[in-house]
Order: sequence, then C-alpha cells, then structure tokens
Amino acid sequence: MTADHLARKSAEPRSTTQGIAPRRTSPRWPTAAAALLALIVLATLIFHYTEPVRDTDLWWQMAYGRDMLARGTLIPDHTAYTWTPTAGSTVYCAWLTEILLYLLHRAGGLPLLFALRYLCLLTFLGALVLFARRHGLLRHPVTWLVALLGLLMSSSAAYIKPEIFSYVFLTLAVWLWLSLKHAPVATAVRRCYLFPLLMLVWVNSHGGVIFGALFYALVALGETLNGRLAPEAALAPRVRRHLWIAIGLSAIAFLVTPYGIRYPLHLATALPSKDIEVLHNVRAYLSVVDPRASHLHYLEYMAVAAVILLGLLWGRPRRRRFDWALLLVTLAFAFLYTRLLRTTYLFAPVFALGALHLLARRRGPLWPERRLWQRGLLGAALALSLVLGGRAAIEAVCRPVGPRWFGFGVSYHSPVAEAEFIRTHYADRRLGNDYATGGYLLWALAPETPVMIDPRSFPFEAWHEIYSGLSNGRQVERFLRQYPCEVFCAGLERQALVTWFLRSDAWRLAFYGPSAAVFIRGELPLPAGVARTAPAVARIRNIGQALLAYRVALSVHDFATCHRIVAHMQEAFRCPHQRAQVAAATELLAGTEAYYAGEFETAAGLLLAAERRQVVSDSRLLVRTYNHLTIQAWTRGDEQRARQYAEAALAIDPRDANSLFNAGAAAWYLERQRVGRGATGGHAALNRAPSWSQRLQQFLAVAEARSWIPESIVADARCMLAGTCDARPQLAAERRLERIETW
Repeated sequence: MTADHLARKSAEPRSTTQGIAPRRTSPRWPTAAAALLALIVLATLIFHYTEPVRDTDLWWQMAYGRDMLARGTLIPDHTAYTWTPTAGSTVYCAWLTEILLYLLHRAGGLPLLFALRYLCLLTFLGALVLFARRHGLLRHPVTWLVALLGLLMSSSAAYIKPEIFSYVFLTLAVWLWLSLKHAPVATAVRRCYLFPLLMLVWVNSHGGVIFGALFYALVALGETLNGRLAPEAALAPRVRRHLWIAIGLSAIAFLVTPYGIRYPLHLATALPSKDIEVLHNVRAYLSVVDPRASHLHYLEYMAVAAVILLGLLWGRPRRRRFDWALLLVTLAFAFLYTRLLRTTYLFAPVFALGALHLLARRRGPLWPERRLWQRGLLGAALALSLVLGGRAAIEAVCRPVGPRWFGFGVSYHSPVAEAEFIRTHYADRRLGNDYATGGYLLWALAPETPVMIDPRSFPFEAWHEIYSGLSNGRQVERFLRQYPCEVFCAGLERQALVTWFLRSDAWRLAFYGPSAAVFIRGELPLPAGVARTAPAVARIRNIGQALLAYRVALSVHDFATCHRIVAHMQEAFRCPHQRAQVAAATELLAGTEAYYAGEFETAAGLLLAAERRQVVSDSRLLVRTYNHLTIQAWTRGDEQRARQYAEAALAIDPRDANSLFNAGAAAWYLERQRVGRGATGGHAALNRAPSWSQRLQQFLAVAEARSWIPESIVADARCMLAGTCDARPQLAAERRLERIETW
C-alpha cells in the first residue's frame, strides 16, 4: 500500500462516521433491569391509552372524508352541515387523513381506529428503540425512563383524528434529522431527501404541519450555526449542502395542496390572530401552568425531562462540540409545551430522541464508572418509572380525564342514543345543540337534519361569542329568539344549560341518555309508547358522567332510574375516592324519597350527610326540609327547636325568605316569653346568631324582590319590628315540592 494511499485513508474518517466521538466502554447494565423498565413502559402504554374515543372531532373529520369521496373533491364544504350562519371560506386541509379515517372506520369500525392509535404511539416508541439499538443503549436505564416520559408527554396527541398524524410525522422528522448525525455520509445524503417527501404528506394531513415547518427551519439554522461555531457537532459539509437543498424542496412541497399558496398563508396567520384569552377558556388551549391543568402532570414531566437533559449536558460542552441545532429545536418546542396543552405532544419526540442522541454522543457513561453511581442511577430510574407508570395506570382506571373510562367505545361527549332518538322521532324538526354534542350529531344526522353548532369552531367565529351566553345558561332565551329551534340536544356536562331547560315552561324533557338530554318545545307531541330514558343510563362507566345522568333523573323525579344508576355505581365504582361519591348519591336519593314521604327528620339527616360530602347534593331541598321541620316544631309548641331548624336552613342559604322570617319571628317570640318570665340565657349557638330584628330586616330586604311572598307575612314582620304585635306569630309554611313529571 503506497504512502499516498495511506494518507488518503487517514484523511477520511469524517466521511464515514460524521465525527462521532469515541466512547469509553459504558457499564454493562443488567438485562433483567432493562427488561423490567421496558415492561413498565409497555404497561403504561396499555393502561394510559386504553380509553374510548376522546372527543367528537373524529366524527366531523370522518364526515368531511365521506363528503369529499361522495362529491369527488378534496375541498370540503363547511356550510353543508348546519342551519345557522356559517363561514365557508376557511382554508382547512386535512383531506388525506380525513379520507383515511373514514375508510378505516367503514372497513373495520372503531376497533380499527383504536388499532391506529396504538400504531401511532408504537411508531414513537419504535423510533426510540431503533435509535437506542443502533447506539447500544437498549439496556441503559435512562433510555427507558426517557421513553416513559415521552409516552406520558404524548397524551394530548392521542386523539383519533388528524392531529395524531402530526405527532407521527414530527417523530419521524426528528428521528430522520438525528440519524443524519450518526449515519455515514452517503447514507445521510440519501436520507436528506426524505424530508420533502415527509412534508408533502404532512401538509395534506393536518394543520400541525406549521410546527413541522418551524422544525425544518430551526434545523437548517442550527446546522448552519454548527458548521461555523461547533464543527465537532456539525454535519459533514456535503450532508449540510444536501440538507439545505432538501429543506428548499420541502418549502415547495408545502405549496402542493388543493389550496396552493393560500394554505401556508392561512396557517401563518390563523393562531397568532386568535384571542389567546378566549382560547384559554377551551381546555385544549390552557397553559400547563394553569391550575385547571394540574391533574395532567405535564409540569412534573417537564421537570424530570429538564433534570435528565441537564445531567446529559453536565460538564460536556466545549464550544466546538456544542450542538446549536439541538439547542434551538429543544428550546422552541419546550416553549410550545409550556404554552398550550394542545402542543405538549410536540416536545415528546424532540426531548426523547434528543436525550438519546446526547447519551450516544457522550465520551463515557452518564456518571463516572463507580459501582455506587451505577446502582444509584439504576435504582432512581426504576423508582421513578414505577411511580410515574403506576400513577398513570391507577388514574386511568380510577380517575379518567373527562367523560372517559378504562376501556374502549365512544366517550360520553358523543350522544349516540340521543341522536338515534332524534333521528327516529324528530328528524324533520329544527335541531339545536351545544358545541360538544354537535360533532357526533353532524356525523349521525347531517345533512338531512342540520345541526346548530359543532366542534369545528372556525365556521362559527362570527357568532361564537353570542353562543357563550347559551352554553353558560345565562342568556338562553335571548339566543333561542335569535336562532329558534324546536328540539334541543344538551350535553349533560352543560349543567347550567340543562337546568335552564328543565325549569323552562316553554320546553319539556323528551328523552335523556348517558350523554345528553333532548328537550322539545311544549307544543310538540311526545312520541307515544317510547321509552324516554336510554337503557345505557344505568350502565355508565364513568362515575362523573353517571352522577350527571343521576342529577337529571333526580330533577324529574325519575326515581326508578335513580335506583338503577345507584345500584350500578355501587357495583362498578370501588376505588377509594369513588366510594364517597357513591355514598353521597345513595344518601341524596334516600333523602329525597324520605322528603316526599313526609319523613322530614329522616330526610334532613340524609340530605345533610350528602351535602357534607361535597359531591352531589340538593341544597334547596335540604332548606325546604328544614322549613317543614320548623313548622312542625312550631306547631307542637317547641319554639326553641323551631328556631334551630330555621337557623340551620340559613346556614345553607342565607337569603331564603321563609327561613329568614321564621328565624326572626321565633326569636322575637322567645325573647318576649323570656322577658315575661324574667328568664335569661338560652341556647348557646342561638345566642351567637343574629338578633330577631336583624333577621326580620334581612327578610324585608329579600321580600322586596320576591313578589310571591304573601303580603300578610311582610305585614307581620313590620309589625314585630315596630313593636305593635302581641300575639304568637304564624310562621311562613314551605309549600311541598310537587313532582315535575311522572316517569
């Protein structure tokens, strides 16, 4: 071999290795420990993501796919599903995944869609395993801890809708980029041209491609900085040149959609133009630091991720080896993670694959090769994995987020039974509905029965603010005058809206199921001989949703359904915190039935027990119960006990007119009796209560706004305050509650 040839050979190491730093031999981590950590990761994947269809976006996305196939177009008609004013000019490009989701559902139903969700999550996990295997890290405990954190961070992506494909595409993009840093030059050059192909598919799949464009731009900028400032971390010059070409081709691919240049312009302006304060009223747009998002643990995951990244960087960066591209990408997607719940999943592949890249690039093990450090690291990884994975599994079973449960099916955001009732009996009537239920109603009923609103959001921005007055139950009548309908489907979680309809004289409850209540205008006939309660109400698999259905059944005094719901709850919900909820429902039902049976002492004890559990209660019924007990005690001559009951009612509702009058009148009479007998003292607790004159003055202040209060009672209060009364007063009797309807 000639000297020239030897010189050429010695000058070529970067052309094949791209400058991978030589590594000292890492400790041989126990295979059994790695297997246990991998098992925890897989168990977490199964438990954490075994859940029904989360929300109702899937349904309108599949409706778009169905419609586009039927009409032979790739541009959906936003106006085809509603009877309310709808903006049809919105640019929305997800035709590829919408058609795919529809075809999968048509071919295999929900099971095939659940398989798709697992496949997407396994793509993320598979990318980590392939990367770790390529660099001899499969037995390293940090590998599996990173994989676990990444899976938990990915929760916001696991909705079966086009968004989950953005999660997959970003995972592939990060894996592809980091693989360039470790691959031989020839292989890396070829892989560069996968970037525009990935972009072409992504841009026609989901609007999350805007974050893909951000990722591409940051990689191009960061690798340029590496070439100038950190040559040991940089891609080989030849690879960089081809990467820039590939990024340029990706920019062209960004335009290859049915909308052309309009789509990237829309994506660039859509989110910045939205009112973030308004968006934060939607759970998906909460920040991870918002107290309402604390139960999702995203801040904890970020804290552990930060510790891992800092540990991997500890003592590492000399200027020539500092990876500016990795820094820029990590900081940008960490910011997105903290900003919105909806963008948390974007950080998962960046963090997880970035951490493995740093681990592979270290010039030695994570810490000095001391057995004590190795055992400590292994023990910490095992303990933390067990805590995080175990908590995720327990919460999946006992504390599922929203109207979900551990298992498969359709979540209670989707009114399946209720939609079938409407289709069968009121398909020709104008349908009103709330935002969440509209997604499934659109899929099941439109366009034959158009909906009022649905979770697409963007077609309704012109009047969405007016809709908020309907959804919170404060301006329902005003909204319905502007957008009149004959049938209304209200999700049970919209408690204020449901309560408004239940109390309205113009509407009546026609049907309710596990997800929603269907109301009809009073002039419409009820279907004859039809069950007005869905059988599934007594088999609800989420305790929060079961309590919502229970509230409706109790409100209309459908006690038979209440008993079926409670019996199911007693059998199905056995987690420790659920037992108190079941007990409260049991006590409230028994107390309500005791009230209508006239057993007020029994009713008071049961209703108060339910009230104290702060789960499900009926404060107004408890106040009425105390008022009945007040009258009973007063009738049998026990004035002291009558006052105690009246004050007990006021402790629950300080503005209850009957209780204010009765407490004041009883105290006035007791004082006159004590003065007449020359007695002093009294009940200690009652001595601390406001005086009789204060109670009567409070009553008169309330009575001014309550036209239903008898004038004779108002006159008695004024008489006592003026000192012109002598006789024992007659207390304000509570009218017995009548059943709203016979079920």
